[in-house]
Amino acid sequence: MIRLTRQEQLVLCVVVGLLLTGWAVKAYRLAHPAVSATGSATP
Repeated sequence: MIRLTRQEQLVLCVVVGLLLTGWAVKAYRLAHPAVSATGSATP
């Protein structure tokens, strides 16, 4: 069985957390496309 040191566990958790955060942001952006402000506002 492979044993990781406390520092290796921390690094692994940070990397996995960043990957999950990136995946969640990507999914959110696909589900909620940006609203383009190409039209002019009329007062």
